[in-house]
Formats: sequence, C-alpha cells, structure tokens
Amino acid sequence: MAVDLLLVAAVGLVAGAINGIAGAGALLTFPVFLALGLTPLQANVCNSIGVVPGNIGASISFRRELRAQKPLLRKVIPVAAVGSLIGGALLFVLPERVFTYLVPGLLGLGAVLVLLQPLIARKLKSAQAHRGPLRSSIFGTAIYGGYFGTGVGVIFFALLGLFAKGTTHEMNAVKAVLQALANGVAGILFCFVAPVHWPVTVVFGITTAIAGPIGAYLSRRIPPAPLRYVIGTLGLAAAVKLAV
Repeated sequence: MAVDLLLVAAVGLVAGAINGIAGAGALLTFPVFLALGLTPLQANVCNSIGVVPGNIGASISFRRELRAQKPLLRKVIPVAAVGSLIGGALLFVLPERVFTYLVPGLLGLGAVLVLLQPLIARKLKSAQAHRGPLRSSIFGTAIYGGYFGTGVGVIFFALLGLFAKGTTHEMNAVKAVLQALANGVAGILFCFVAPVHWPVTVVFGITTAIAGPIGAYLSRRIPPAPLRYVIGTLGLAAAVKLAV
C-alpha cells in the first residue's frame, strides 16, 4: 500500500502541473488508478475530488490575470457550478458508458477548437456572436466535467478563446477557475454519496495542491501561441488515448 501511495503522489505532482498548464492531467491519473485496483467509478471520483486542491492553487497563482476578468468570472461561475452539480448527479443516474463513448469526441473537438481558435475567432466578428453561446457552452461543459471531467480544461479553454475577450494567459487563468468548479462542486457531492477511496484521494489531493501553482508558473513562461499549441496537442493526445 505504501508503494501504491508513492506512485499516486508521483502522478499527482505531474497531473497537478499539467492541469495548471493545459487541463488534461486525468489522462495520466485515470489509468493509474485503475491499475491500482480502483473501479472506474472510484477512479472517476478520486480524480474529481483530488484535482480540486491543485486547481484552486493554480487559480490563486493566476490572481493577477484574473483581476482583468472579473466581469467574465461573474458570468460563468454560477453556470459552471450548477452544471457541475447536474453532472455529478447524472453519474448515478446514467450508465457510465453513455458519456464514456462521448469523451474522446468531445475532448478531440475541444483540442481542435483550441488549435484553430485564432482562425475561428476571426470569423466571429460581431460582439453578439462572441457573447451569445458563452454561458450555455460553459454550462454544458461543466455538466461533462461533473460527470467525467477528463480534459475538461482543454474544452473550457477552447470555448473561452472563441466566445470571451482577453489574452491567452487570462483565458488560461479563467479556465483554471472553471476546472476547480467543474470538478469541485461535483466532488463535494461525491464525498457524501460516492465510494471514495480516501487514502488515494487524500494523497492525490495533497500532491496536486503542491503542483498546481507550479503549472500556473510554467504556463506564464510559455508565449501565447505555443501555449495554445501545447494545450491543443495534449488534448488531442488525450482524445486519441481514450479512443484507443
């Protein structure tokens, strides 16, 4: 058990940093949890709860970028919280295979949107085109995040790039807040009604809390265009891996 927890700590550090940069850390942790003997439901729950401290840590580290996006945060935080709660509830209502079949396609679409965001954004010139779908798309993505959550940060980043205004690094900061909500609200629900493997979850949460701010720091050192390519490429890799 001690060796297993050391492995969890190691992947937690890596996943926390990846989530701070791109939001695809569950690509690494989900199969590791399954290999340690957790059921798919336990692995999903552990991911949802354990990544929250890292996402919160990254969000705090991004406070400089978030100051300029307070109006946007006021718009998206409520819908993300409600969507996460609905997604968490759906985990116990729908068969797991329903969303599992959709995960690679949703994640792949988000990654492609990230990579093509400058081109698509030029096509959406009117302010109404930018504002209209934002809340509904964030709401739908938060439902996915509460239900499964793998790569939800990639999808959030793509939507923010298309429908919100701000620099790439500001959108990455808002993405970190939305990740924390999408996983965190559902995670609170899971603490009371789901089969939580607490030793793994606690160790995982501690290590993501350490690594989340590191990921935020590293993301600032990546220029906007390469940052977009890093997030998009990691998202595509996650989609292919999950599809396989």
